[in-house]
Amino acid sequence: MLVCSVAVNAWFTTPEWARHAVWDTVKPIDLIFPVFVTLSGCGLGFAYGRRVPVKPTVRRFVVLLLAGFLYNAYIQWTITGALSWDSFRLTGVLQLYAFVVLVIASLHLLAKEWWVWLGITLILGAAYALGLHLYASAGPGGLLTPECNPSGLVDPLVFGADHIYAAGVLGHDPEGLVASFGALVSAAAGATMGHAMSPRSGRSMLRTTLILLGVVACFVALAQVTADFVPPMKRLWTPPFALGTAAGVGLVLTALHLTLDRTASPRVMAAATYPLVALGRNSLLVYFGSHAAMLTLTHTYAPSGETWAVLLARGVTASEDRMWPFVVAAVLAWTVLASILHWRRIYLRP
Repeated sequence: MLVCSVAVNAWFTTPEWARHAVWDTVKPIDLIFPVFVTLSGCGLGFAYGRRVPVKPTVRRFVVLLLAGFLYNAYIQWTITGALSWDSFRLTGVLQLYAFVVLVIASLHLLAKEWWVWLGITLILGAAYALGLHLYASAGPGGLLTPECNPSGLVDPLVFGADHIYAAGVLGHDPEGLVASFGALVSAAAGATMGHAMSPRSGRSMLRTTLILLGVVACFVALAQVTADFVPPMKRLWTPPFALGTAAGVGLVLTALHLTLDRTASPRVMAAATYPLVALGRNSLLVYFGSHAAMLTLTHTYAPSGETWAVLLARGVTASEDRMWPFVVAAVLAWTVLASILHWRRIYLRP
């Protein structure tokens, strides 16, 4: 996921396939952050499997919120050259992630078993789908549109119309309060799989695999049912989108579980997967660092009047139409940085 994220950020010419869906379709780039949230839920299942440390969790929530505000301030300053509260965005990826971490951690005070988390996931997904469907039913045509959706009503009331996602013409916020419920579905699905895979359970690999496949089947079933009422989309993080993404993640996790967790050569496997482990250990640094780096390079100018991104890309690729060497260089640079930090046991964690 991180490799894909860095690659998309580095491909700053933004071809059509690398753009987010405008509304109710799903493009490859729409999967990156939901996959991150699903895997984060899986990691939270491991982290909070035994107990929920309250103070570190609250600190993590606060740090993520502050980091999100700081990141938004940097975006505004880089693009406009100034900071202004009048158009400052309060919502964002880190803020949404902070909310998800706090809720999933709190639910771990009550839920410790995979089947309980499966129930939570299905209930959250069904409830969110029902809410979206009822809202759409009261609108023109009975459909969710950029002009008629609960985010367009709720998020401006909560945060203020000038402080939400402006690219949707203030009609919806993909990291707003409404979309957060879809993110919770993804994270809860991840927690379900995390508890199913937990080595603390003492289950055999066969039983773990069967449970994971059963969980994936439940996600697929509810995704299909809810798709009859609300369309799959990232913009509102609808349940069929969240559960469908989680099902795909579950299949990959199952395959990796069977491949990596039963290897006869752990040292060889550890060496082969070292770069990916290093990226995962500093996932927030790589994910947001690559965003910030490309934002800076595409909005700062060299004496020639061209952006530094164009100059760097031309130096690597010799052509702005041939971006893949520059993309590969960016991925390798972040992987090397993450590997060095992992070797030095330096991790940027909230």
